[in-house]
Amino acid sequence: MDIYVARQPIFDRKMNLYGYELLYRKNDKNFFQETDDNQATASLLANSVLVIDFDELIEGTRGFINFPQAFLTHQLPRLLPQQKIIVEILERVEPGRDVINACQSLKDDGYTLALDDFIFGRQGYEELIQLADLIKVEFSRAKIKDQLHLINQYKKEKVFLAEKVETMQDYQLALAMGYDLFQGYFFSKPVLVNAKEIGFQETSLIRVFKELHRPEPDLDKIAKIIQLDLGLAYKLLRAANTVQYGAKYPIKSIRQALTRLGAKETMQWIHVMLLKGVQKLDNAELVKLSLIRGKMLSLIANETGNNANESDYFITGIFSSLDRILDHSMDKIVGSLPLDQKVKNALLGDRNELRICLDAVFAFEQAQWERVNTFIDEHKLTNDRFMALYLKAIKWQRALSDQDDHTHQ
Repeated sequence: MDIYVARQPIFDRKMNLYGYELLYRKNDKNFFQETDDNQATASLLANSVLVIDFDELIEGTRGFINFPQAFLTHQLPRLLPQQKIIVEILERVEPGRDVINACQSLKDDGYTLALDDFIFGRQGYEELIQLADLIKVEFSRAKIKDQLHLINQYKKEKVFLAEKVETMQDYQLALAMGYDLFQGYFFSKPVLVNAKEIGFQETSLIRVFKELHRPEPDLDKIAKIIQLDLGLAYKLLRAANTVQYGAKYPIKSIRQALTRLGAKETMQWIHVMLLKGVQKLDNAELVKLSLIRGKMLSLIANETGNNANESDYFITGIFSSLDRILDHSMDKIVGSLPLDQKVKNALLGDRNELRICLDAVFAFEQAQWERVNTFIDEHKLTNDRFMALYLKAIKWQRALSDQDDHTHQ
């Protein structure tokens, strides 16, 4: 399925690129379509981190992201590293004690806070103003005298951003008034970024959600649920590969990815995906085939004495068609995932043992019997045994589908 994120550049006084505001888009219509604040931010986070490469979106600068009240109090900005984002506090946020405490905690840990669409004369907003590092003003809509008063009052303490700068005259006036940053149609309209997403099963998400809510979550059980859902497995690895979690070492299993994220952060990402809303799977047959391949490769691993590396075989199989599902090169995809080098090499076509097994399964799917027979002979299997393993993989996948159908009844 297609997903969309828009971004609009923000410039400093010397016209250097300072960052991008990332904007929720429901479809290919490049304007905001009314929706719940929580759902909009959840979709934006999920799409820009778990689907699109966040670092590519912000091009080494910072991403300005709107956070509604519930996301602030639940500390969801922490899903991204403090050096990568500006936390925009939506104008609809009520500055109660829980919000103030949440913002103070973020600020103490190095997050930059911005007040979005600053409302002049608002009562009870003083503490948030004091906490904010940056104040965004709708330049073309607010009174000039009010803007000048605000800038003069806080110019030594705050960074001021003029948004909705629509003409050269607007820009020159904002510059003269003392604004530090500038954003608006005069510089650039929001640019739409499009990508393909792998869907996931609602039942998988709910099962993980329930397990994470137990007093002592069973990470092994959660890992088993996730690895049987291609979309969830891919998104989990993308999350585990963000700068936030120090992705220095490759991940050999879904269980290891969960450990890297931790139960709290995994729960936060699950919340984000639940809020975003579950959509129907595209490429359902290709996803089903990928799961069969993963199971088949893990069965071959056990059959040929490679039990210790079974997870590598499974991941190689289930990710074997990501390039077709996501409509991206496999090279780019594996570069965004913290996979073991052997798995990456296999997915890129290097003839290691993982790839040899994967190619044998490809050959079987395409009825290239000579290549299949060569593999069977070299690995001391028989045709009957190979067929039995493949039938077992098919039954395993069907059992997953039946379980999901039963859950929906």
